[in-house]
Amino acid sequence: MAFEYEKLNVEQDGKVVVAAINHPPANAMGQGVLRDLNDLLDRCENDDNVRVIVITGSGEKLFSAGADITEFADLQKGNVPKYDGNEIYFKIENYPKVIIAAIQGGAYGGGLELACCCHLRVMSESATLGLPEVKLGLNPGWGGTQRLPRFIGKTKALELMLTGNFMPAPEALTLGLLNKVAPREKVLDEAKALAQKLAAGAPLAQREIMKAVRLGLETNIREGVLVIERAASKTLQFSEDFAEGSKAFLEKRPPDFKGR
Repeated sequence: MAFEYEKLNVEQDGKVVVAAINHPPANAMGQGVLRDLNDLLDRCENDDNVRVIVITGSGEKLFSAGADITEFADLQKGNVPKYDGNEIYFKIENYPKVIIAAIQGGAYGGGLELACCCHLRVMSESATLGLPEVKLGLNPGWGGTQRLPRFIGKTKALELMLTGNFMPAPEALTLGLLNKVAPREKVLDEAKALAQKLAAGAPLAQREIMKAVRLGLETNIREGVLVIERAASKTLQFSEDFAEGSKAFLEKRPPDFKGR
């Protein structure tokens, strides 16, 4: 599949698609970036040749500095943007395939909110992250006030949002926001290596696991186990992938999952 976008640089390596935000100087999440991300997600969702998506930023300094301030004037005039950041971020969060954020530089505002929507996160050990909207007299508006406290706890999340201060990547790793930190020049390689490993896994099981975790965090543990998790098990136990996985285990060979 050929990918040509105005605000994304997209490449495919096997069953892994890497999409780099390309909106200099700050990789801001403007309408063009949101449009291209939305289209990419739609194109890859039902494509069996794509198992994992990696989202990163172009350049060394910034994953994304957040919303495009140059578009704020239209919002203040009451104009409704065509592409809603919240809707696209929910699409990422609910996506049936694994999406990894390779955060090679700073992630601020809508850039951090984008990373929070991805399922896994690898970040440069020298980069920082934050939600500095308060310094503009605004609040985080693409899920930051809701998702960040769920990752790092209410107290630390409030400190970041109320002060607008930045957090270093090692601290974010300690608090559970990140899966791994790496030298800046190795971030994308680490994310791609993880993506390739996941791409060889069982896509139906991955989908059901992500769905069960997401829905389970919104309810009590009893419903999570007896309703959500049980439904996932029933979906998977008659799948071709489960039959292949069981057969491969007994035959002591790597499974060849088809996503069926």
